[in-house]
Order: sequence, then structure tokens, then C-alpha cells
Amino acid sequence: MDRPRTGLRAGGVMEPRIGADALPGWRETPAKQAVLDFVHAVTAPDSPDFVAEPDRIAVFDNDGTLWIERPVYAQLAFALDRAAELGHPVSPDQLRAGGLAALAELVKLTHAGVSTDEFAAVCRRWLASARHPRFGRPYPAMVYQPMLELLDLLAANGFSCWIFSGGGTDFMRAFASEVYGLPPHRVIGSVGATEFRDGPDGPELIKGDAIQVINDGPQKPSSIHAHVGQRPILAAGNTDGDLAMLQWTAASSHRTLQLVVNHTDQDREYAYTRDPVLGSGTDQILAAAAQNKWTVIDMAADWSAVYPPPP
Repeated sequence: MDRPRTGLRAGGVMEPRIGADALPGWRETPAKQAVLDFVHAVTAPDSPDFVAEPDRIAVFDNDGTLWIERPVYAQLAFALDRAAELGHPVSPDQLRAGGLAALAELVKLTHAGVSTDEFAAVCRRWLASARHPRFGRPYPAMVYQPMLELLDLLAANGFSCWIFSGGGTDFMRAFASEVYGLPPHRVIGSVGATEFRDGPDGPELIKGDAIQVINDGPQKPSSIHAHVGQRPILAAGNTDGDLAMLQWTAASSHRTLQLVVNHTDQDREYAYTRDPVLGSGTDQILAAAAQNKWTVIDMAADWSAVYPPPP
């Protein structure tokens, strides 16, 4: 994905790059204006809220924030298909009845015992062939066009964009570079154990069946600290599992922007208030948004497009 750069003024300081056509997938509502005002305020050299480029860190949840998470997470759809392929089919009803324990067993069955390279190849094959059950499009086409535009706008204005999600790191890295234009090291999710070994084709890492980190809730700020080393100035999420990340960002000494994607569009996407598997709701994050005057993105009202146009 091409990332245009900002222009330089005298002294090597970059001027804001915000064209009249910025964020075309966003309607002319307060949410879009809040984004544009923030980007201009922190990048204009003469602004009292100017933030130097190394400190322009933006962090995003993935499922439900950057791409679709209904009727189930894409990674769960992958795991169910993978289990059937391996000869151990699991039905959604069995998964629901078994709860988190059944989900953990499914992850062990479908994610462990292969090298990281093999797993990436399996993920890419699935992403190329699987189709969303409602919309019939490949999962990489189920990203939110307005959020892709936001990533581009931020990159064009000197931001370093990162993903911190509860989804698996290795699964997300199989598509994030192509879809979001982010390098693998900026895609951080839940992490499973790996073991180094000297394989038949040389050194490799084998994925184990232990889950080391579930990157959700209060773990997200800890992960940001570990991988970025500094507090972001922009954070975007959609459920209470993202609340700690937005709160930690809001406590920055710089001007900040907190975005909450509110799923209100039953026709073009889904209308819901809880995530489909972990059950994380939106009461806390929406209450915090109201109290702290964060920006809530009403999908039905604020976005003129939801998905990228067909190729």
C-alpha cells in the first residue's frame, strides 16, 4: 500500500498533508471533523498542540475496529475450517457449549505443531479462498474502507500506526502488510509459545499449544509499552476490551484522540453491542467516551462507505 509523505518546510519540519478529499469514505459529520482537526493540530509546526514525528504513535484494535468481526471472528472461522480439514470438525454449537475451554482446545488443534512459516502459508491460503458467510467476499475485502483511509492519512502525516488486538499475532501478520500496509513488527496480538529446532530445511520455530499472552483489556497498554516503548496519542477500539488502551492513551501529556467504533449499521454491516465470542460489551467504553468527550464513530451515520469497492 503506497504511503504518501508530507511536504517539508524550511528547517526540515513537515507540513500537514490533509487534502480537500481526505477521508472520502467518511460523511461530513463531527466524527470526521474531529479526526481532521486532531491531525492538523498535532502536525502543524505553528500549532500549540504540535507533536514531533517520533511521538506520533497511533494504536488500533483489529476485530470490529479495522475489519468485520461478525458473525464470528475471522480467525475463529479459520480455526473451524482448519479443524474440519484436519479431520476433527467442531460445530459452533459445540464451541458455544464448551466456552473458553473448548475455544482453547480448538486453537491448540489448529494452530500448534507446525512451523511459523507453515502456519503463515496455511493462513494465506485460507484468506485467499474463504468467503464471508453473509457478504460472500474474501475476508481481506471485509476491512473498513474509512479506517483504511484513516491509516493512510496518518501515515502521510508522519504517524507510526500499530495494531494491538486480542487476535493471534501470527494470524494477523499473514494479511496485515498487504491489507493495512503495516510491517509485521507493528502487528501485535495474543501470543502462543514457540520452540526453536533444527528442522530438515534448517532452523525453524514450531508453534506450541500454550497461550502465553491474551492481548485484551489491561494487557493492551502493557503490550504497547513493551513493543512501542511510549504512550500513543491516538487509539481506536470498539468494545470494553479496548477501554484500558484508550484510557492509557488519553493520559498522554500531548493532545490525544480516542475513537470508538459503534456498530449501528445492520444493513451494510451489523448492529450489535457485544463481541461475538468473548462477550465483551460496550457499556463501559461508551460511558467513558461520553464522560471524557471521546469521538464515537456511528457506523451508519458517519461512514458513507463501509468496505472497499470490488476490484
